[in-house]
Amino acid sequence: MDYFSRRINQPMRIAILIKEFENLSNWELRIINEIKNNPRLELSLLIQDGRVGDQNQNSLKNKIRRFVSSGNFWGKLLFKIQGLVEEKLFKEIKTVDKEKTITFLQTIDTIKVSPKRKGFLDIFNDSDADRIAAYKPDIILRHEFNIIRGPILTRSAKYGIWSFHHADNSINRGGPVGFWEIVLRQEAIGVTLQQLTPELDGGLVIDKAFFNIHRSFLKTSTLAFEGSVSLLFKNIEKLLRGEYSPTKSMVYSNPLYRAPNVRYTLNYMWQFYGYSFLKLKNLALYKFLGTREDCWTLFIGKGNFLDATLFRLKPVKLPKDEFWADPFLFEYENQDYVFFENYSYTTKRGKISCGKIEKGQVVNVELVLDLDYHLSYPFIFKEAGEIYLMPETEENKRLEIYRCIDFPTKWELVTTAFEGEMVVDAHFYDDENNKKWLFLNKKVDKATVPENELFIYQVDSIRLNRLIPHSQNPILIDARTARNGGAIFRYGNAVYRPSQRNIDARYGKALNINKIKKLTIDDYVEEHVMTVEPNFHKGLDLMHHLHQTENGFVIDAAYKRK
Repeated sequence: MDYFSRRINQPMRIAILIKEFENLSNWELRIINEIKNNPRLELSLLIQDGRVGDQNQNSLKNKIRRFVSSGNFWGKLLFKIQGLVEEKLFKEIKTVDKEKTITFLQTIDTIKVSPKRKGFLDIFNDSDADRIAAYKPDIILRHEFNIIRGPILTRSAKYGIWSFHHADNSINRGGPVGFWEIVLRQEAIGVTLQQLTPELDGGLVIDKAFFNIHRSFLKTSTLAFEGSVSLLFKNIEKLLRGEYSPTKSMVYSNPLYRAPNVRYTLNYMWQFYGYSFLKLKNLALYKFLGTREDCWTLFIGKGNFLDATLFRLKPVKLPKDEFWADPFLFEYENQDYVFFENYSYTTKRGKISCGKIEKGQVVNVELVLDLDYHLSYPFIFKEAGEIYLMPETEENKRLEIYRCIDFPTKWELVTTAFEGEMVVDAHFYDDENNKKWLFLNKKVDKATVPENELFIYQVDSIRLNRLIPHSQNPILIDARTARNGGAIFRYGNAVYRPSQRNIDARYGKALNINKIKKLTIDDYVEEHVMTVEPNFHKGLDLMHHLHQTENGFVIDAAYKRK
């Protein structure tokens, strides 16, 4: 048997290069809890820094010495002050019981190592590598130490040391996390999971994920850190299935990004405080003039969206103090209706409304569902002669399906699923083999956002008595294309999934059209076909939903101010 081979049915052994337990962040605690709660995984070893005094790079004395003696003192100081401001404005979301997790960590075998420090390198010797290898880890997760060198990279774990670079390593190497993406006006922040090699941030790429940025670098970094948890476990699951094929990092032509100087920090602060002032201005405009920011409305068209000329569409006229979004078309007794999220700027909560469609406008609007939690994305469909509605009910932490009692205003709850989970934008798709699929997005933790991850389930029926998760779940971890933007539709011989493009610190920046090329319980392939921007009417700023039926379509788009 190979030295590193696991016995049949034995869990995957994971070691962690770990910092002091009290210094662990929420996302790191989530990783530890995921390992603890997964019977197919075993946290077999913790590896800590055993150096003391001047040899310990993380000692307070060494941190102060590096801060004062290194170049760019004033830039670092200004950046540090801005960081403290943002820590006050944006409190860390803590979703893990730290003390309980630390108690668990204290039961795990721990060794201390003292690699030789040379500049930014931590050089591990043969003895360190052999001590770690004795525990036969399959992978080592890096959450401590600087740039790692030495035989530990190749001899201590079967699949080496896995490390996050919280940026897209093809365009951004260095740090600080989340800062340069904002200053350089990049549309998203990448996260690269890699197996370490001697090349800094140029290791073997295991996988990447992408997340929308925030106006705050601190919030942006939090989105990247918390989102990377799913990226790690998606790839651990692949490894458990015997799938592991990391790729070599390609040429990198940008500079190594470092702590910003005064000029770049002031540039960032101008953006940050300028945006904050704009938000206050928009609140004042709404309070005193009734001007609505990001006001969503509907556009209704005939024929097929992929053949449409969008500038010919007329916006639906809205009542004051509302926006309408997430529309779905439905025909009942030869009359066309549209169901939509009816959001009140006063209550700041959505309800489901519907109205008849006449000459491209919505008339006779009626209330469909109004509950004590937010409702949106009213996916309406017909099955076995009955009419059903599956709205988004994330705030109630479950998926809900209603059956129509008296169209369109009376409904009864008939099915729930995903109890305790924050599910959004769910809809069914029946394929050509009469298999029923459920596509949805999830907020997998309170510290994450739902637009990052796409999930697929094969289901027995709309009763959802049997849900088989796709083996690749989450299918996508990419805010640029993961979140559903309407129901799947057919055009010609192809099948398309609309999705939101969440970039540039905006929700619903544009609409993607993606062609589904393969769908089985073990495989999913889609190809991005086009991105439709909200340029077809003056003043539009956002666009994120399409519902296509046999005879027509409806989209939503938002005016910057209305």
